[in-house]
Parts: sequence; C-alpha cells; structure tokens
Amino acid sequence: MVKQEKAQAALEYLTTYGWAILAALIAIGALAYFGFLNPSNLLPSKCDFGRQLECVEYRITSDGNVNLMLRNNFGKDIELIDVEAIENTVLGNPFSSPLLISVGTTVEAQILLDYVKPAGDKQEVNLIITFERAGGGYPQHNISGTVFVIVQ
Repeated sequence: MVKQEKAQAALEYLTTYGWAILAALIAIGALAYFGFLNPSNLLPSKCDFGRQLECVEYRITSDGNVNLMLRNNFGKDIELIDVEAIENTVLGNPFSSPLLISVGTTVEAQILLDYVKPAGDKQEVNLIITFERAGGGYPQHNISGTVFVIVQ
C-alpha cells in the first residue's frame, strides 16, 4: 500500500504543475495573439534626420503618403533636390523643382511610397534626402533618416 500512495502523490504533483504550466501557456498565447507582446508596439514614434534637418511633425497614411515638416538648422539656406526610400520605392520625385528651405524655417515635404502597412500598424521608413546649399553651384549632399510611426 505504501508504494501505491507514493505513486498517487507523484501523479497529483505532476498533474498540479501540468495544469499550472498549461494555464501559463494559454495566457502567453492570448497576449501574443492580441499583440501585447509585439515589441514594435512598445517602441515610441520617432523621426530622425539629425539636428541640422529637424523633423518637426511627421505622419504616414495608409494610402502611402509620408508627410514631413522639416526645419532647416544648417545655418545656410538649402534646397531639397531628391528623396529615396531604402526598402520602398518612391513614386515620382516629390521635389520636381528644388524645394527651398530658408534658415530656421519649416517646409512640408510629401513623399508617396509604393507600399505601406495597414492603418494601426507601426511602419518604419528609411529615407535618403539629397540637398545642396541654395544659390546653385554647390556640391550635393545626402542625409539619411528614419520615420517610425503608427500608420493613420
């Protein structure tokens, strides 16, 4: 009889822990299913092109528009010439003619991408903006930056 009682105690022990582990797996599965464990949802929105070309406001819409309000902190007037997206394709040149930004002022740039995630998901867009000092005859420079925000 003693051997049978030991087996029963061991079985009850394993069953109790089995139910506890099953409950924990179900809870983790539910959290993952509803997106609570998605690390991109925990990261803050950001727009970073450095301190010299400051991103004041930014958004990405579900139809592929990336709207940026950029402030010129270079100390000289600059002209935005072209923009490229690293992972996506930019549809058309948003700067059909160079876009002048005077020192300390902001200008809105609208970039149309070929693919954007659905509304509510976070999207990261890596852009390379080509610019030159205003007045012509100056060399062109590239500045790269990232926009990471919830698609509206």
